[in-house]
Amino acid sequence: MSLDTYDNLKKEIINWSHRDDVDLMIPTFIQIAEMEMFANPVEVLEVRGQEIRLETVTSGQYLDLPAGFQSMRAIRFLIPQDYGSVKYRAPGQMVYQPATGRPNFFTVASQIEFDRVPDSDYDIEIHYFAKPAALSDANQVNEVLTDNPNIYLYGALWSLYGYANDEIQQQKYGDMFLAAIKGANKLYKKGRYGSSPAMTPAGSTP
Repeated sequence: MSLDTYDNLKKEIINWSHRDDVDLMIPTFIQIAEMEMFANPVEVLEVRGQEIRLETVTSGQYLDLPAGFQSMRAIRFLIPQDYGSVKYRAPGQMVYQPATGRPNFFTVASQIEFDRVPDSDYDIEIHYFAKPAALSDANQVNEVLTDNPNIYLYGALWSLYGYANDEIQQQKYGDMFLAAIKGANKLYKKGRYGSSPAMTPAGSTP
């Protein structure tokens, strides 16, 4: 068996749990795992397949969040004569300006909010992490299942054993689930930034 599709994932969850009496609950366990990938209090999943670059135009102070938005990486202007980034401010630190002009700061709440009303239409690029499309009978694969199927498997088993009130197995697979998320994030960051430069001593060595 393989973890390459939603249907095969469901079969593997049954095989690993040695439970054939919870087959109707397997889709729910997968849904819970998907929610926890992006909402657990330890470390959320942020890997290459989730990175999106979206070009759009903003003429107002508020901009709707892109579909599937999880977290922001950056916003920058796509204006040849005035190219630059819009800096992030936490919602509580944002100072809103009464005068119109080119926005200098943004924050994220229920929408993307700029520090001022733009004085014209601005072409911008939004670089953000998006949640992948949820698995279902109609959507058999997504980026996470393709690149990191163990995250789905361990997360669904964690949910299954929570349902079964098996605290020992739930703890085991919960730890494996979080470790798989951390490992995927670490691999993504290593691939993005490369290894740290090696330190070599000056002069001759004995």
